[in-house]
Amino acid sequence: MGVEKLNEYAARFTLLINDLPRAATEAGQGTSFEALSYTWDVQISYGYIWCDNKVLPVTRNLYTALQRLRKPSASRLYWVDAVCIDQVNIAERSHQVALMRAIYHRAAHVIAWIGSDDQYTQKAFGLIEAIVAKTLSINGSFKADAGTIWNHRAMERMGLPRFPSSEWEALAKLFEKPYFRRLWVVQELVVSSEATAWCGPLSIRWAHIEYVAKLILSSGWLRALQEVYGVKVRPSFVQTIGNCKIHFHETQGGPGMALANLLISTRRFQTTDSRDKIIALIGLTKDARKYEATMTDYSKPTADLYKDTTGQLITADQSLLLLSGVEDISYRQIQELPSWVPDYSVWQRSSILGFPFRHSKYSAGGGSPVSVRWTPGSPSLMVDGIWHDEVQAVSPNSLENSPIAQTFLLQCLELAGPLLRQGSISIDSVWRTLIGNTGGDTYPAPEKYRLHFRSYLSRLGARNQAYLKTLARDEDVHALLAVETRELKSGNSQYYQASIAYTAPYRKFFTTMRGTIGLGPRSIRSEDSICVFGGGRVPFILRKDGSRHRLVGEAYVHGIMDGQAIWKNTTFEEFHIW
Repeated sequence: MGVEKLNEYAARFTLLINDLPRAATEAGQGTSFEALSYTWDVQISYGYIWCDNKVLPVTRNLYTALQRLRKPSASRLYWVDAVCIDQVNIAERSHQVALMRAIYHRAAHVIAWIGSDDQYTQKAFGLIEAIVAKTLSINGSFKADAGTIWNHRAMERMGLPRFPSSEWEALAKLFEKPYFRRLWVVQELVVSSEATAWCGPLSIRWAHIEYVAKLILSSGWLRALQEVYGVKVRPSFVQTIGNCKIHFHETQGGPGMALANLLISTRRFQTTDSRDKIIALIGLTKDARKYEATMTDYSKPTADLYKDTTGQLITADQSLLLLSGVEDISYRQIQELPSWVPDYSVWQRSSILGFPFRHSKYSAGGGSPVSVRWTPGSPSLMVDGIWHDEVQAVSPNSLENSPIAQTFLLQCLELAGPLLRQGSISIDSVWRTLIGNTGGDTYPAPEKYRLHFRSYLSRLGARNQAYLKTLARDEDVHALLAVETRELKSGNSQYYQASIAYTAPYRKFFTTMRGTIGLGPRSIRSEDSICVFGGGRVPFILRKDGSRHRLVGEAYVHGIMDGQAIWKNTTFEEFHIW
């Protein structure tokens, strides 16, 4: 675009590009500045700015942010990555990403540009401020559960608007904004000393958005918001940022987190460049300097970066956590990846059973040491463990979403039926398996979840009830169905639904040759092997491929999650996974 058109259509900016040497940045010296955190959106130039007397194209979102944030009579000094880094220079990009942590930490203020305002913004920010003011004024005694939000009197007593209402709809719309799902935002906000969120001309403290996101999730109100306003309402992204900030600053030996934990906990965030799923996290790690040389290279193909990073972390940490992060093959986009390497570029649909923040008490490896080997650059991983069992039968469907929950449950009961009639398993094994034997954050699931399961069954229709009655030889089934109405009322189907919604989606129910049951990856099939690796939190499903194996994914297998398989077989063999 010529200068004449620039003068006619575009806003003009005078930007000071201030050099920030690494030494000065780390020492906290130099010019005071603000750092802009924003989404790149589509890579189509919308506006042009003047920079050092040259025309610089920028994306629409950045152009809008700079227009809105500029002051009419005073200058502001910003760090803006699209301006301060030559984005077409691969070597410069690779070098500059190593400075991001120091830059956003040293910034006097971080501006979280969520985007332009709309008809919902003012009400959303107003409700956030009201929630913060009302709940914090209760001096920590605020208590609410999933049903409170539907109770008009309870909400009025708290000084909050009734649900549903235009205020709650506005809040739901806010949490749908793409900004919250951008991966680079995690580092930019975690290391910041002070951050403010902006939507157009409106602003609010980032800490207040974070507080409300955590309250919505901890109270169970998210289910109501998603039922009324749709499943795109996801405050969990904001909570993840807050959790990372806590762990980042609490880490012993100085700020930083383990890279493997970061890779798992941020899997659902999005990036424009798939390599950024790793590069954007390096600055948050305890060993950032060690990783910078090998993991911040934009010239390396994505598949090689994923493979080398995963192999390096697994062997250095002697941890199998990243194996739990391997998604089902049906969701993979980078097909050339070895089966043991997660495709970090895709959305992790199922929960991760081996993630210690959620299921810290699983110990299928029984405390035995991890023994894993990888040669840099190799597509093969060598892991020591035991072969435990073989998959016999698999449910036709996985639990994809709530509308087919009844179909999935019936398939599970039909598969478990022969084992129940033989007495190989009990009905307790079934309901515990479907929720990974975890109720809320408690493992094993408390006995009260038996009644929650019974209440859950009563809501799923007569067909499941009738099928249960055919399992005549299982006394536990009769006892479960014979629960008196008064006792049944003490069960809460929502508690069981919440647990099954966390563990079972995108997994299939299976039985084994040894007469046990479990939940496995969507692509699991008959004759797959169930293996337990030394030091592993969970069992893994492997598929024979000549003399080698391919990793299908992690699994929950009832009865061996506390090391029972290892106790019976202490002779390890080497598994060659590629």
